[in-house]
Amino acid sequence: MRALTEPVLISNGLALYRIGEGEPILLMPGPHRFQIPGDGSAQLLIDGLLSLGRQVISFDPPQSGNSTRRAHLSMEEMHQCADETLDALEIATPVDAIGHSMGGLTVLAYTLERPSSIRRLILVGTGSGRRAYMDMSGALANPRHPRFWGMGLRALLHLALPCRASETLMNNYIERCSFVDQQYVVRQPVRSGDWLRPRTGRADWHRIASKLDYAPRLSEITSPTLILCGRHDSQFPLAAAEELAQGIPKASLIVFERSNHFPFIEERVEFWQVVAKFMKEFPGD
Repeated sequence: MRALTEPVLISNGLALYRIGEGEPILLMPGPHRFQIPGDGSAQLLIDGLLSLGRQVISFDPPQSGNSTRRAHLSMEEMHQCADETLDALEIATPVDAIGHSMGGLTVLAYTLERPSSIRRLILVGTGSGRRAYMDMSGALANPRHPRFWGMGLRALLHLALPCRASETLMNNYIERCSFVDQQYVVRQPVRSGDWLRPRTGRADWHRIASKLDYAPRLSEITSPTLILCGRHDSQFPLAAAEELAQGIPKASLIVFERSNHFPFIEERVEFWQVVAKFMKEFPGD
């Protein structure tokens, strides 16, 4: 199934999406402007949710996709965008929510700050903040990871030449490190003009995310929470998912043994079976 991904509304420069029919679920995009409807992994999450009969509610973060609003790159900005999206599309709360990677970190923080807005929470390949994706064993951003220096060299190039081309080289390397089965790796081409085009935001957001730590507050989350993680996740390692499962009172953890950072790609059928079961076991109000 492939969703239509034209925004249904542009509200003060923010592109809002209502995709499909059925009970709504908020898909929180990544604040680094890489997870937008119609593009890559976000679209695969949308297609999976549609296959379960859900209506997907989402938005393009400021200065990405169809959004023209200037980005300030803060967690509170993302929360305000989510509030605006739910209000403008008249989505009643509490609502179910899902997020992957940095989108998962964002929806985790949103649940902490807006607890009455979230009914059931699904966190995919994510963690509680800086320590989860930079300091824990198995994290690609940890200097002890065997592939850290390959990423580090590309990051240095990106710092020296902060353009779309150097960013793409770094992202392609991270992509390659994020799959067990390399057939799923999608490398973006580097075009000559990309050396003159501005970057899209991963490095900028990294400076924000490196200061975040929600681990001390996990016990505040009262929503039933499903935590999904690939055994070989190199961005938010299994230890990060285990920390979430231990800290959130109503959490359950499912580990996908043949997956890295994208279990909904590498073990697609099993992934959506688990999500469907979670929704049936915790039907909500």
